[in-house]
Amino acid sequence: MRLGQQARARQTIGLHRLPYAPTPSIVPRFSRLEFLASRESKYCKLVHNHPLISKNQRLMSGRNRDPEESFVHLARYVAQGATRDAVALIRRDLPQIGRVRPDLNEPIRMALAAATSPSFARSVNMSTPAPPSDRDSRLELVKEELLITMPGELRWPSNIASELEGVVLERARADELKKLGVAPTRSLLLVGPPGVGKTQAARWLAQQLNRPLITLDLATVMSSLLGRTGNNIRAVLDYARAQDSVLLLDEFDSIAKRRDDSTDIGELKRLVTVLLQAIDEWPATGVLVAATNHPELLDPAVWRRFERVINFPAPTITEIRELAGRLAGDEVDVETINLVAAALQGGGFADVVKEINVAKRDSIVRGQTIQQSLEGRLQQTIASQPRSKRLSVAKKMAAQGASQRAIQSMTGIARDTLRTQGIGTSKKT
Repeated sequence: MRLGQQARARQTIGLHRLPYAPTPSIVPRFSRLEFLASRESKYCKLVHNHPLISKNQRLMSGRNRDPEESFVHLARYVAQGATRDAVALIRRDLPQIGRVRPDLNEPIRMALAAATSPSFARSVNMSTPAPPSDRDSRLELVKEELLITMPGELRWPSNIASELEGVVLERARADELKKLGVAPTRSLLLVGPPGVGKTQAARWLAQQLNRPLITLDLATVMSSLLGRTGNNIRAVLDYARAQDSVLLLDEFDSIAKRRDDSTDIGELKRLVTVLLQAIDEWPATGVLVAATNHPELLDPAVWRRFERVINFPAPTITEIRELAGRLAGDEVDVETINLVAAALQGGGFADVVKEINVAKRDSIVRGQTIQQSLEGRLQQTIASQPRSKRLSVAKKMAAQGASQRAIQSMTGIARDTLRTQGIGTSKKT
């Protein structure tokens, strides 16, 4: 690696901020990068032995992490152009240092963002291929995430959590599986209504497996030109297959429809055959994840190709209440949280997140409390719903002890109607 490339690589991962300047002249038999490795290892050891670092912080994945060894590996990866390995090491160890040294959080954040951007490898002339693009529009056919950041703690029903954790644990024990003649799970099909966490599950898997997430961009893949859609999807499959990645085929029903659908053209029917072969032959180094909101539209042959099929049900009213409570915190009282759960039951987790976030924005813009903004949002949401849905919300509010006046104010249903339906009590709030 030439001197200028070494300097750029060193600056990219944040090493230029360290409080000393190496003098390579005193170690003529070693390269600058090897010299840096020896000096940086001492710095990392000081950080590792810092009294603020607890034993738990030194233990990850059941074993101690040696910062000296980590830095030597990082130097070797950068020198050899092993971009994926270098990025994985950076993603693994820098957040640990940030938790111990909060004063370094900003340079660590910048280093992570720079080292995991899709353009990183190409900017330092390394060997990562360029993402495929449409021949006419020149738009990229995929969206890549190299640094996965999750929006807080994710919680799934126990059966879903068990399935997802099983995929991660299989990778950790791949050698043992190989002795039994089996490979880790290579393909998953996620099924469920919108907003229940299917995309977040794919992102979580990529984060846990230290793999980049490659998502098929349907907006650029689909083409009106005969044969172009098939060529685009083949290019995406080849690109993802050549890397250790998690490939997400969202809205899978749009490209894997039943082949007995008389309204589809022959190209899409041939495309299903290509997808079936790709699922069967997907390499064990990667994971193919497909997600659909309409399982009834999928070709019957698709189901048996996937090694795991995970069903994501709509959240229960209790799960909605718990999520709304976590997002709103102490700014909103229990009664309003219960109202959120009643109004949004039947929707997805994404609906809850959207309503709480919009209420927080409105509270700043309008100079209100979050509770006032949320109550106003809920009133608008409920008022726009059909009468049957509003009656359902009214019954749930009554079951939670709300008065007829409060129910009438929120749902717009006349109190005479509430009395006729036997909903609520007449006491004042």
